Amino acid sequence: MMKNIKVAVCGELSVACEYLLRYGVVQIDKYSDATEIVEETDYNLILIYAPNAEGLLNTVYTKGAGREEGAVSIPIRLLNEPCCHSALLELKFLIKQIAAELKRNKI
Repeated sequence: MMKNIKVAVCGELSVACEYLLRYGVVQIDKYSDATEIVEETDYNLILIYAPNAEGLLNTVYTKGAGREEGAVSIPIRLLNEPCCHSALLELKFLIKQIAAELKRNKI
């Protein structure tokens, strides 16, 4: 199920990308910053290089905000580079949650 997760990486996060690849996530799109991401793209997770905000959790991008129906929340994880061990463990937990949700929605 990890191969179905689509991740946008904004900024230079090579350690996080290598970690995701080792964990089985293969759909990784890289951008120089978050403004390059188009709203029509369906991501399950957005990683952003933000060294001063790495501990900030539970941030989301609401795709389709302002619309009555069809708004989708995409989790955002703010990371430093190189990522600390605890940030990688949190990333692993988040990826597992996303995979479980994808599996539930497929049934």
